[in-house]
Amino acid sequence: MGKYLRIDDFGDVEVSLNAEDIPDPQEAYNEIIRILRFECNISVDDITEKQYQHEKHGDTEKIFSEIRAYEPKDKYTHVFVKIKIFIEMTPAKHNEYDYVGDIEVSGTARVRTHYPQETWVQQSMLWHAFRTFYEKMIYGDIKQVFIDDCNKYMRKVRDGLKSYFNMLPTIQ
Repeated sequence: MGKYLRIDDFGDVEVSLNAEDIPDPQEAYNEIIRILRFECNISVDDITEKQYQHEKHGDTEKIFSEIRAYEPKDKYTHVFVKIKIFIEMTPAKHNEYDYVGDIEVSGTARVRTHYPQETWVQQSMLWHAFRTFYEKMIYGDIKQVFIDDCNKYMRKVRDGLKSYFNMLPTIQ
């Protein structure tokens, strides 16, 4: 990728969920992927795990993962979703489940546009003035549709995970 000017426009909806004492909290990872793929219609090829950490101290295991999803919108723009998952779990005392633990999920979405900056014309003040005019007067309405998609995706992740957590039994 050459030189680009990156513009991020954030959606208004963020995900911030906690669930405590749930069975097999690591399964929420699969639920997040399912929501992104089937409810947000993001291709499996456009969903990646950017970061993964797994620590074990005695019986306690801690897992951190960052999932990123990209949905291309046009030549220079895509929706970018970032979801962070933190899990702390211990082996279950019940034979029904492998683990019991707590989970925290946070996420944001944004519209990311890359404007080429490879030539002297694209780096000039006149070009920046034109790009700003284009963004405000022409592309702004199109971008707003993409921002609405960001908000829709975050609502689907938030509401889908809430439903998923509410269906799980509480372990005591």
